[in-house]
Amino acid sequence: ADEQVTADALPESGWLTLAESLIAQGDFRLAVRALYLASVRYLSERRLVTIHFWKTGLDYRRELARRAKAMPAVEPMFASNHAVFERVWYGRDTADPEVVRGFAARLEEMKKHAEV
Repeated sequence: ADEQVTADALPESGWLTLAESLIAQGDFRLAVRALYLASVRYLSERRLVTIHFWKTGLDYRRELARRAKAMPAVEPMFASNHAVFERVWYGRDTADPEVVRGFAARLEEMKKHAEV
C-alpha cells in the first residue's frame, strides 16, 4: 500500500505471488495494484519501459507506445489495465473478484503479444 514502492521492488513473479495472496485474503484493491506493478515490471524486464519513481502511468504508456511499435496490441492492453488501476487505486471504483480476473486476463493477453 506504500505509495513509495515501485515495480522494481519485486520481480514480476513476486508481484504475481503477492497478488494471489491478496486475492485469497479478499483484498482486491491491493491485488489490482500488485497486478499493475507486475505488468510494469514485466514490461521493464523486456526493456519496453524503464522504471523510475517519478513516472506516472501515462509516462509508461507513452514510453511503451514508442518502444513497442512492432507489438501494436501491447500498449492498448496496458492502457486498459492502467485505467482500471487508476479508477480503483485513486478513484471511487471498488475492486471485486471480477475486476481482478479481468485485469489478470488482460495482463496475460498483453504478455502473449509482447513475446513476439
